Formats: sequence, structure tokens, C-alpha cells
Amino acid sequence: MIPDQEARDVLVHELDRNMIVDASAGSGKTQSLAMRMAEGIVSGRCEPSRMVAVTFTRKAASELKGRLQLVLEKALRDEVDQARKSNAQRGLDLLDRIFLGTIHSFCSRILRQFPVECGLTPGFKELDELSEARMLSRIYREVFQE
Repeated sequence: MIPDQEARDVLVHELDRNMIVDASAGSGKTQSLAMRMAEGIVSGRCEPSRMVAVTFTRKAASELKGRLQLVLEKALRDEVDQARKSNAQRGLDLLDRIFLGTIHSFCSRILRQFPVECGLTPGFKELDELSEARMLSRIYREVFQE
């Protein structure tokens, strides 16, 4: 048995609690999160289209999505309870409606949905890396000249 198996089980099954998981690379955080999200879907307690998982990199988001899909496929295959099986299928059908992305893409999504409320012009464009570097350079020059 894994030494922290009890903590992993709490993470997956106690869906009424918010949790922070702090663990080293390769310790199973992504798998545990995929299992927690799948349990929320399969149990019927979470609506897939209202789920959000924010990561630091696009690669991590893609990996999480792939693992979530595998866990839902396993539930669809292995579940004997018809309601849970049906929920697993619904999760797979709505997998693309679950927001799995970076903090940057999550913030962009909110800003695009509510530009006026955020004080932005609708249809605004994000800076690319080169434009951002130029803007920051200009701002730094202006600040240091003052």
C-alpha cells in the first residue's frame, strides 16, 4: 500500500471539501485530480460543463484531460450501477465542455465573456510575447526616467 493512500482516498472521495495538494513532481497529483473530477461526474454530484481545472502549463492541462478521459472510460467499462455508468458516458460526451487550461487562458476566457464589466473594449486582443516585451521595456524606461 502507498504510504499516503488514505490522503489520496480523501482527495478523490470527499467532494464537499476544497483541498490544496502540495507534492513533488511524479507523485500522482494529476492522476489524483483526474480521479477526483471523474468521481464528481460519475457520482452525479458535479455537472461537467461547470467544472474548471487550472494548471500552470498547456502540457499539464492536456495531460489532465487525457487522464480524465481514461478514468471516465474505465468507469464506463467497469461500473455496474447504471446511473454511474450513464454519468460516466455523459462526462465523456461533455469532456470538451470542461475547462482544463492555464491560469492565463482562464483569465482570458473571463475577460472575453465580460469585457465591459472588466473595463475593456469588446473584441480586445491579447499581447503576443514580443509586443509584451516591448511594452514592458517602454514602461521600465519611463519609470526609470521619472
